[in-house]
Amino acid sequence: KDNREACYMILYTIACMFNVALDFVTTYATAEKVMEGLGFRTYFGVPLQEVTEFTAKFETYGMQRSLAENTYSYAFPSTFLIPFLIEPFPAVLAPLWVGQLIVRSHPEVQGKEAQEWLGMAEMEMGRYADLLLNAILGVLIFYFPGGYTWMLFLGMAGSHAWIYVFDYYKVLRQIPIVSYVEIDCDWWCQVLLAPIVGIMASCIVFKSNCEDGLHCMKGPSLIAACTLAWTVHVMFHVAFLKYVLPMCGLRSRENEKLAGITFKDCATFLPATWFNTNPVHCLRSKYIYDHNPPCDFYRCGKEGLMRENHSIGCFLSHDKTTLDTSRSACDGTGRGTA
Repeated sequence: KDNREACYMILYTIACMFNVALDFVTTYATAEKVMEGLGFRTYFGVPLQEVTEFTAKFETYGMQRSLAENTYSYAFPSTFLIPFLIEPFPAVLAPLWVGQLIVRSHPEVQGKEAQEWLGMAEMEMGRYADLLLNAILGVLIFYFPGGYTWMLFLGMAGSHAWIYVFDYYKVLRQIPIVSYVEIDCDWWCQVLLAPIVGIMASCIVFKSNCEDGLHCMKGPSLIAACTLAWTVHVMFHVAFLKYVLPMCGLRSRENEKLAGITFKDCATFLPATWFNTNPVHCLRSKYIYDHNPPCDFYRCGKEGLMRENHSIGCFLSHDKTTLDTSRSACDGTGRGTA
């Protein structure tokens, strides 16, 4: 599952990058035609349509102002906020209303099937891609004058605060279960940040061009220099993630608190164990060994129906005092080890 989610997140991010690139090419072409049609001129009075070099035309005041305004409008609130304000309706409310109508109008829909209709879909890692897309649009503003920069990043901060609040509620109150045991998604998200942050290196080369005491290039040379800065950053960024960052992690060491912890201590309050998540074991417990009560198969949200039977390793307790005692014993020792 972790590999599938990581692959989905990578492909979704790449698709968004292509979409943004196509949008900006279209925006540039549109702005160019409009300004040439309106007779815009450069600072030195040269008509814009007579400027043939891409970099020279891109750096003109009119193009910079128009592209900066379009980038800001594209990013906030169109991309940063509006989709996430709409998301609760198709992602939470609409599936719930449809499920309620189906369960209410179809008496044959009962039990597990009814729960699935009324339950919310599992969490997926597309949110990583959403935030990466926002980061792309955020750094692109550095190619243009700084008038829109602070407004764009202020809008991004507010929008991400809303995303955090919504996801916090959705994960804790709506999604029935979330289980990710690897760091694949997070690691690949860090890798995908490399080309995004690399855009900032490209921006530095572009914006510092022909400044006092610095390089002064035009046309393909400037494009090549920006591309080189981006490539070098991506290489060093990925190399740092792969080779340097792992050396900064804390080495695993034995925890003395674990010395006296037993399977029973953790299984008392952790409902899922090897025994009750194995359907074959549960069937064997009931129909072959005739355990009384048998090992109940674990289902998320049905922990209250699971019965104790210490003789076969079913220790889940529904007594509050016992649960508090077991949690205190296992506190800070990695509770997921059961």
